[in-house]
Amino acid sequence: MTINFSRGRVSGLKFEVRLSKNTGTRVGVNIVWFQIWLPYTRCLLPNKEQVLFDWTTHALTGFYSKKMELPAEVVEGLWTYLDDILHSKKLHSVFIQGKTVSLRLAVAQLLIERIHEFASRSSTASVSTLLSCCQGILSSPVLSVTFTTKYELLVDLLAKLCALACSKLSRPQSTDPLTPQVFEVLLLTLSSYVTVQRQQANAQRVFSQVTTHLLQHLLLLRHLLTTRAWIAEDDPRVRQHLSRDIRSKAEVILQTALFSSDHLQAYKEELLSREEPGKKKVIPGKGTLSPVNSILTKLCAPGYCDANLHYAVRSSSLSLLFKFALDAYCKGGNQVLCFHLLTRLITALDFTNEVDLTDTFDGKNWSLALLALENLLNLCLTGDIYNVAADRIKHGEVQLNFYRKVVRLLFDNTQTSVSAWYRCLKALLCLNHLIIEPDLDELLSAGWIDSDCTDHRVRKAREALVASVLLVYAKLRQLPRLFEELLAVICRPAADELRLPVLPEAVHRTLSACLLDNPAGQSLEICSLIVQNITSCILPDLDGNVDTSLKLFSLSVLLHAVLFSLKTLDNRTPIPVVRQTQALMEKMLQAVKPVLQLAEGQAPGQAGYQKVQDAGLLLKYTWVEVDTLFQIHCTGYASGPAPANTDLLDDIRGLLSGVMAEGGAQDSLIGRQHCSPMTHYLKKLLVLQQMKKVLLSNELLAQTGTSNVLFMAAQYLVGREGFPQDQQTGQFWDRQVSSVDAATYSVAHWYLITTNLPMIAPYFTEHEVCHIADLLLNSLLQETPDDTTEKLSVPLISKHLLESAVLVELPVVYSALVRCVTQRIVGILGSTRDTGSVCPTLRKLSELSCSTAGAKLSAVPQSDGDESEAPPAFKRLESIAEDLVNSSMTDASITLSEIQTDDLLRLLKFTSSLNPDGMSSEDFSGLFLLVFLMVTDMQPHNDVKPEVTIELLNQLFGLMGSLLAGNNAHHVLKVVHGSSVLEGALTAMFSHSKKGLFNVVDSSRWLIFLKTFQDFIKSLISLIIHRKSSVCLNLEKFTTYLVNSEVTVMVLSTVQRKSKTTRLFSVQLLLASMNMLCQVMTSGLGKSKMLDETLKHLLGRTTAVMGPAIQTCLKVQLGSLLGQAFTVDVVTVMVRSELACVCPENDPDVTQEGLRHMPLYRTVSQQILRELCPSQRPMDFLLSSLHFLSVYYAAAKMTKASDLEDLFVANLQNVHKLLAAPWLSVSEIRILEDPVKELLDQLLVHSTPEQFHVLLLVLRDGLDTSKVRSGRYREVFSTVTITKLLASCLLPESCCKLFWLIAPEIISALVFLVKDSGKEVALTSALTVPVLHTLTALLRQGEGRFSNPHHVTMVLGALQFVPLEHLNLEVYHNTFEAVHEALFAIIQCHPQVMLKAAPAFLNCFYCLVVSIMHEGRQRSDSDKGPETDAQVLVKCARLVERMYSHIATTAEGFTVLSSFMVAQYVSELQKVTLQPDIKSHLTEGVYGILDLCVEQDVKFLHTTLQMGVKEVFQELYGSYTHYHKTQRQGEEKYTV
Repeated sequence: MTINFSRGRVSGLKFEVRLSKNTGTRVGVNIVWFQIWLPYTRCLLPNKEQVLFDWTTHALTGFYSKKMELPAEVVEGLWTYLDDILHSKKLHSVFIQGKTVSLRLAVAQLLIERIHEFASRSSTASVSTLLSCCQGILSSPVLSVTFTTKYELLVDLLAKLCALACSKLSRPQSTDPLTPQVFEVLLLTLSSYVTVQRQQANAQRVFSQVTTHLLQHLLLLRHLLTTRAWIAEDDPRVRQHLSRDIRSKAEVILQTALFSSDHLQAYKEELLSREEPGKKKVIPGKGTLSPVNSILTKLCAPGYCDANLHYAVRSSSLSLLFKFALDAYCKGGNQVLCFHLLTRLITALDFTNEVDLTDTFDGKNWSLALLALENLLNLCLTGDIYNVAADRIKHGEVQLNFYRKVVRLLFDNTQTSVSAWYRCLKALLCLNHLIIEPDLDELLSAGWIDSDCTDHRVRKAREALVASVLLVYAKLRQLPRLFEELLAVICRPAADELRLPVLPEAVHRTLSACLLDNPAGQSLEICSLIVQNITSCILPDLDGNVDTSLKLFSLSVLLHAVLFSLKTLDNRTPIPVVRQTQALMEKMLQAVKPVLQLAEGQAPGQAGYQKVQDAGLLLKYTWVEVDTLFQIHCTGYASGPAPANTDLLDDIRGLLSGVMAEGGAQDSLIGRQHCSPMTHYLKKLLVLQQMKKVLLSNELLAQTGTSNVLFMAAQYLVGREGFPQDQQTGQFWDRQVSSVDAATYSVAHWYLITTNLPMIAPYFTEHEVCHIADLLLNSLLQETPDDTTEKLSVPLISKHLLESAVLVELPVVYSALVRCVTQRIVGILGSTRDTGSVCPTLRKLSELSCSTAGAKLSAVPQSDGDESEAPPAFKRLESIAEDLVNSSMTDASITLSEIQTDDLLRLLKFTSSLNPDGMSSEDFSGLFLLVFLMVTDMQPHNDVKPEVTIELLNQLFGLMGSLLAGNNAHHVLKVVHGSSVLEGALTAMFSHSKKGLFNVVDSSRWLIFLKTFQDFIKSLISLIIHRKSSVCLNLEKFTTYLVNSEVTVMVLSTVQRKSKTTRLFSVQLLLASMNMLCQVMTSGLGKSKMLDETLKHLLGRTTAVMGPAIQTCLKVQLGSLLGQAFTVDVVTVMVRSELACVCPENDPDVTQEGLRHMPLYRTVSQQILRELCPSQRPMDFLLSSLHFLSVYYAAAKMTKASDLEDLFVANLQNVHKLLAAPWLSVSEIRILEDPVKELLDQLLVHSTPEQFHVLLLVLRDGLDTSKVRSGRYREVFSTVTITKLLASCLLPESCCKLFWLIAPEIISALVFLVKDSGKEVALTSALTVPVLHTLTALLRQGEGRFSNPHHVTMVLGALQFVPLEHLNLEVYHNTFEAVHEALFAIIQCHPQVMLKAAPAFLNCFYCLVVSIMHEGRQRSDSDKGPETDAQVLVKCARLVERMYSHIATTAEGFTVLSSFMVAQYVSELQKVTLQPDIKSHLTEGVYGILDLCVEQDVKFLHTTLQMGVKEVFQELYGSYTHYHKTQRQGEEKYTV
């Protein structure tokens, strides 16, 4: 094979490369590479790069022009060779040297042709290589000239690449996931094209090229990218970045090419030529003649995409094109032009010019067409192209007529199953209500009353439309007109009987809001219309007519909603309104009576019977409720036929017996088996309402039979007859009476009971109380749904009741709930097989609950929970306690199965949520003893996992601890000795440990259990000491038990024999108990001399045993399981206990005898110092270690240890290393600050000048900016943290003077650190913010200590270097707060310095204001963050408001600058639209600054502010004058 390149002549040299047939492709290419390209070749050509390009181009051109035949491998190799050249470093170096290399046009054409072949799937070349070559050319400014100088060629390339990308996107997703190469090259080409297009001088040429070659491809590409269902296999770069950038670039191309200002005249000539026929026609210029026609022709032309996609691409593109037109032309006063463009664009949806359907319209496309129409109408709304007055006066209502045609299109082709249909009507309504007005009845019928689609999205759209109708007519004050049409629609014959509820929740909420602002006369007119329709249209044809009964129910629901949304009458209501209301109520009563009589007389099986019954009761309840409310609040209102007081009791009796109307028969079937759920609910509401009337009447309450009636009514309200109680968690109720049915009745009924519980609870019998408690417990044991909806469920109602204070204020009900819990637990325990030994105790507990219940109900008026409990109950409690203590010392046990254990866990978790302070003494003591019984006698079955058993024990001890922390805890000590409880609990745990229960439990669960166990012991011992309940006896007994226990004996023998123990968990339990005992006894010292002697004696006995136990733990390496923190905590308590015994407060010089376990403490200290820093350690270990080091240093100082100086230096060095550890986060360092400060206080409180000098050397070495530059910022951070803590440490007087003497130098070093770290945003959280905190601490602690104000003003200079941009929100808030606190420290602690440097101070503060205004601007829905982000920004806004307010109170020095501050604020406010919450806080702050502005300042601002900013200031000053200034003057009027 021979490739002759005869045209490759350079300075008379002819170049020829010969390849034999046996030469491989890659070898042949390499020959060329070595001969020409490598710098070491002997072929020295002055332009060898150009020669190489020409040779490759000639070879590829010859092959594709059929002038030579080459194998596919050679062609592929040539493309690969070209790609290698384009991406080689050598070619790049050639360009750097300034040499020129041109790429022949043939290469560009070849690339375009090959990409087109691949897009049509007919290419044999590798598309990857071709795209790589294309990328190499376009990314090089020198080579890309081939395309950028040939505009048509670049358009062709872009069209082919778009086609290639569309073919990729159109393939099946599962078989061909997207890769980024095609889209990267496409984005590069789009970017190049955008630049070239902007440089084109001929706008018509650009328009022609884009519409001819690019429009279809770009719109299809955008549609495919927008609608693609992305899969996991797609490259994330395509999904997250490339697709968004490509869509953005495509939109820029279309907008600038199709809707440039140069085309405006052409659009006017095409669209407005018929608008003003009398006007002289404009002569067409040289511009595009028919731009709209050209665009629509290309858009509607078939063939550029799959037929199934064609309509979707068309419909989705119309709103985009219209948006471009609005952005380009609407602001220039071309609203009419944009409207006519809209009329043309709509025809692309297969609509005619008269807005009707064409013959080619496919009914399957309705959803797409309506969605496009909705977007177009919304753009009309946001673009404000419809001026009603201008359209009527100047244009003959052309827009109104067009929109009316759109409305007719929608109603003639009703699509109630498509959500966009409702949204189109909503958009038209928002444009102008007159568009909808002629067809209002059809809107109300199809869009509200007769709509039967139950799809969630459609329902939401329908409710939004109805809500908009209500809001519009409420604004127009035409709600009566709307309701007149609505009632006509409801009363006309229905298409079917399956009408949806007339008032869904969202519509009901909107109606209520509208009626609250509606004039009372109009609202009463609406009610009168409803009553009139009931009387004239419904009642004559009600008997036996199902359709009429449904209409009656709908009207009843409407009337109920309207009346319940009215503002109630009061003594300030005008008399005409009162009379109008009274007349309405009389008419309503006259309409209610026939309905009730008809419902009473109908047979249960008669057609429409159920709805008539529901409607009648709803009307009666509405009338009774509203009438009662009016009578209570308005003395001028008098109910016409109001019954006498004695009739109220008869009315209640009648309701209880099922009578609905006056004269009805007693014991009617209505109250029995034929009532619907809604009827049941309404009858209960009526009974409840009549109960309220009775309770408000002292005359009735004095009658003898009233009490019986009230007890019967309460029993009826709670009763379960007539309808079953279903408390499934999945049922929700929207709080509307009309929506009560079989599914929601239980929720509504439970809501009625719980919300009225304080009123009806006094009339409960024991049966009702137990029933309520049982329901409450059952519902609370169910899974509670998230409280994120306005709908209610039974568990959610119960949860709210339990969390409120209502339940605790009802002692009888709360006691019943506690007893119900107790009986449930007893029932579970009694169902086990081996309860023989504890069965008498369980029986006594059960009998105690029952007897307590009877006592409570028989003594309702008496107070609960005081010291006067009945002696028999306490005698039974003492007997039970004695049995429990005896059983705890024996082998009595209750074996629990897995199911029983799970049930107990659920019950115990619920019991933990009860308020122990609300329990009576009997319930409290009984519950505590029951839990204690489970602790001492519970044994798990073999099928119960050890983790579950540990969880159960954890719950038991946690519950006992929470009970003992309550105010009723002292009642326990009246029935049982505290030491007996402690001994019983610890004996049970030793028994579990001995049986190996804890052997397989992981350390985390075990540590959690130990913590809970210790909390229980601490609570009980603290209670014994606090209540002075036989303190010496109980503590002596428990201490003796601990030091003489079997585990203690085993530990001591192990230490003596120097052997290892196997009962590790028992030792841990022993240490945990002794640890808490010592801790509580140590804190109890100092109360009395006699008690101190006892406690010190017991502390000595306890620590004597703890020492060997700790040694045992260390020998067997117990820390690996238990955790090092626990061991260190125990040793820390030992040190404190020994210090408390050896060094009393009144004799601090007793130091010679030392501490008994000092060698042990020294060993632990050395071990901690070795392990504190080298590697990552748990946080609990670090906290425990720091506490121990602090206590141990105090012990070493007291005993005058010989290595005290070394210990001081070692502690200081280790603390510095620890704070510099890279594995500690900033938040973790913040947790360690308190124990580190405690250690520093201990080290420095009596430090010598030499020791303090060591610390100052550490500070000097650490505050070095060179360490920040070298990446060792953690060392600087450690020093900064120590400096901050040192500022508030307790120092000797000499050291304190020295520290504040060098404090200015420290501040200077910190200022330089802020400047250096502020240059790197990554160091903001890690270093800049901590330095600011340190500066703030120095400023606050240094109040009155700095002689030179320059040291304070230096901080202001540093604050300007703190970055507030490009930070995540958490870091932003921390930084913002740190800067604010530094400024606040200056204004608060150094006011004189701040006033002298007011401009610098305000400069720093202005940075905060600008920052929060930028971050708090309103964002689009796609750019919005979560709710927590908004809360963080509101916190920052509050800080700014706080600073503004403080500046306003420091008026001196800021009066001159107040106008400047206001000007800064309004200048920034003019640039952004703030979120409402943030704006309210900033505005309140600026109001304080405006208080400082005098009249001259306000005039100055009006004069000097620029246009735009001046309007913002006028609005701000107007609201200030209207709201803030008036309020402030009113407050000053009454201020002395």
